[in-house]
Amino acid sequence: MKREFRVTGMSCASCAAHVENAVRGVGGVSSVVVSLLTDSMTVEFDAPASEEKIVSAVIRAGYGAFLPEPGKELALDDEPQTFGGRRLLLSAILSLLLFYLAMGHMIGLPIPPFLSPNAHPYAFISVQLVLAYVVAVIHSRYFTGGLLALIRRAPNMDTLVMLGSGAALLHGTVAFILALIGGGERAVALSMELYLDAAAMILTLVSLGKTLEGRAKRRTTDAIRLLTKLSPDRVTVRRDGAETTICTSELTVGDVVILKTGDRIAADGTVVSGVGCCDEASVTGESRPIDKKEGDVLIAGCLVTDGYLEMRADKVGEDTSLAATVRMIREAAASKAPIARLADKVSTFFVPAVLGTALLTAVVWFFVSGPSAAFVHGVSVLVISCPCALGLATPTAIVTATGRGAERGVLIKSAAALETLGRVKTVALDKTGTLTRGEMKVISLTVAPGADPDRFRSVAYALESRSTHPIARAIAADLAGVPDLALSTHSTIPGKGVYGKADGVHLLGGNAALLADDMELDLSPLSAAADAILDVGGTPVFFSEGERLLGVVGVGDTVREDATDALAKLRALGCRSVMLTGDHPRAAAGIAETLGCDEYRAGLLPDGKAEAVSELSKHAGPVLMVGDGINDAPALTSADVGAAVGVGTDVAVASADVVLRSGNVSDVVTSVRLGRATLRNIKQNLFWALIYNAICIPIAAGVLSPLGVTLAPWMAALAMSFSSVFVVTNALRLRRFR
Repeated sequence: MKREFRVTGMSCASCAAHVENAVRGVGGVSSVVVSLLTDSMTVEFDAPASEEKIVSAVIRAGYGAFLPEPGKELALDDEPQTFGGRRLLLSAILSLLLFYLAMGHMIGLPIPPFLSPNAHPYAFISVQLVLAYVVAVIHSRYFTGGLLALIRRAPNMDTLVMLGSGAALLHGTVAFILALIGGGERAVALSMELYLDAAAMILTLVSLGKTLEGRAKRRTTDAIRLLTKLSPDRVTVRRDGAETTICTSELTVGDVVILKTGDRIAADGTVVSGVGCCDEASVTGESRPIDKKEGDVLIAGCLVTDGYLEMRADKVGEDTSLAATVRMIREAAASKAPIARLADKVSTFFVPAVLGTALLTAVVWFFVSGPSAAFVHGVSVLVISCPCALGLATPTAIVTATGRGAERGVLIKSAAALETLGRVKTVALDKTGTLTRGEMKVISLTVAPGADPDRFRSVAYALESRSTHPIARAIAADLAGVPDLALSTHSTIPGKGVYGKADGVHLLGGNAALLADDMELDLSPLSAAADAILDVGGTPVFFSEGERLLGVVGVGDTVREDATDALAKLRALGCRSVMLTGDHPRAAAGIAETLGCDEYRAGLLPDGKAEAVSELSKHAGPVLMVGDGINDAPALTSADVGAAVGVGTDVAVASADVVLRSGNVSDVVTSVRLGRATLRNIKQNLFWALIYNAICIPIAAGVLSPLGVTLAPWMAALAMSFSSVFVVTNALRLRRFR
């Protein structure tokens, strides 16, 4: 059983790690993944685990959990989670006043005489205490959350902020009491070392950073939010002969939906009447408007830009392709990429390590320079450490990239698939339906020496127009309009061709095995024409009347217009292209040469394609397999990452890790480039998150103090706040991916 939970109360990567460990300890839980970005948790479990036991485990760990409403598994609120605009503004004003009061007299700024630290030290200290404690009350959540986490032995970012700011508050309070006791010059001296401005600035700057981070995080899920809004709230249907407007949720399969210019399509369906034009860019990434007529398929979420259409609803609600797209992106957002394992491991011991470092720093500086230096450096270490950046490094890039991919018609089902796309070295592609359109057409027609051209065409049309084979339909369509023959007999010879009889004469149409081997006809007069057909990847179909050879028709698949250019771009990216097909080797060689494939494998059955992909994975690096048919499903599953052409079969789409909605081969290039851009972005984020702490913690601890470089606690808070903002902002660059 698999369930999505919402988790509340998490503030950093350490929180996510604690929640994961708590749920993993529940008997029956086989897998748990917590996403800090979306405040979600995906759990796979069996008995004796239950939803109630999982929620209880999260609560015992100090957090909240609940099952969201269907379709709202992830945090996609219209407003970002911030710390309250008014409270933050008030906190900022009070902190700036406190900072001015504490530091202004040191740099010659004017302050009221009654607040002079030399003349009125008690008033000077009292006002600062009041301002600092008001700011602390405004941000009391850090103290309650941090203290509870500490009590539960699961310290997190709130704990670090609480200890840093709380230590400054406690230091200032103790200084005030000592000033009251000591009086006089002692009070003046103590008023110079309060650090109450640090207590307030830490809370305000961290909250400011969290607010900016929340807004940036919201932008990473904009693509999902926009997709959910593509479905209209109301729709016009024809019921009992009358048009009526209903809520989209009331739409049922079989309803006839009325669509006019400017309408959004609310369901997947089929046009039953009318003509029009649809903009499918928001769903498939196809930039050109698509003409629609009776029998054509319409996709939920697309826009009718012109015309009038009546559509039969085939899939509604959660069954539509739009709902499947949103669901796919949500699942990818909630999953974790393998590269994130490093961050997960670091997060589990990060906060305890920081607490130990801060304590050690304070002890060392206490003996080196006294309590003041110990306080400054110890608090700075607590505040500058940032586990948030580690937790956000991977998911922000994944969510942004999957959303951007969806806008381009590339749907990626998991974070692992996206990462693998970034490492792909070989791209294996099915031929029919992927590199070609799967639409047969006549590419040549050659009359045998001495044969009557008109008779040849009539015989070919008479035989093929009565067959349902794709090759036969292509020949019949090409010869439509020629005189037909009255056949007394017509039958199919499986795997070879067709047989007919007219005016007592035997007629044949088929491959060389039928005419040459079975009927012992001499095909040498047409061997050059047949070879030319095979050289371009076509299939030669021979025709005879009695014992006379009439001619040969070349039938070939239609190569996709963008296939050659796409393979050239893959080569430029350093990816080797391999075509997999069940065709005859000679035909496959012709198509491969035309397209510019680096390699081809011909005569493959479905299991042969899967074996070929497995072999390529072992010797040619990570393999991306692209296919569209049922026979491609084993190969898609065998590949390191499988991509299904969205216009293909449901089996292929279900077996794939990536779905290319538009059906264009160029989307393969887009997916590889997106994977590489995402992997590069994740590495940048992880590097920043790790190097930030590796550099800043020692500086905060005072290793550069002999050179005159120190960090005040408020500077440390500023640096910590913007480290996570930097990571999220860097991930947002993927929104500009082209």
